[in-house]
Amino acid sequence: MGMPLKESVLQARRLPRSDDLLMERARLLQRDDREVIEAIFIRGQTTKSLARMMGVDVRTLRERVKRLTRRLASRKFLDAARSLPHLEAANAELARMRFCEGFKLRQLRDHFNVTDHALRRWLDHVWAQVSIIRRLSKQTPDRAAEAYQRYWQRGVQET
Repeated sequence: MGMPLKESVLQARRLPRSDDLLMERARLLQRDDREVIEAIFIRGQTTKSLARMMGVDVRTLRERVKRLTRRLASRKFLDAARSLPHLEAANAELARMRFCEGFKLRQLRDHFNVTDHALRRWLDHVWAQVSIIRRLSKQTPDRAAEAYQRYWQRGVQET
């Protein structure tokens, strides 16, 4: 017999084994997804009993848990989550909704009332900012400030 689902998923996805760290990441998910993660990983509820309570198939719930844990362990999720405090409000909302909560492009387009083209350009711009913040967070504060200033001066000159 294999490991319980909680242990096998935590090990395979390299998720934090600390409940506090896991819930800190799950805080950025949608409410329903956060409750599923909390029920399975924090309270130790089985997927079978949770699926019965939710009225869904066990395989469907297991697939959802795998998808959620994949997102929680992804580089995009972690980079976006760490960058949220450093982004402007609208960009932070878009980054949170797309990279953390996993909204589809269609949902984002309707929420922000923009065209597909404008949304994709905006997402590219926000992801570029997240990437810059990730790179700068690895540098010393003095070098990071210079590199960040050069990035913004170059961006202003191009437009």
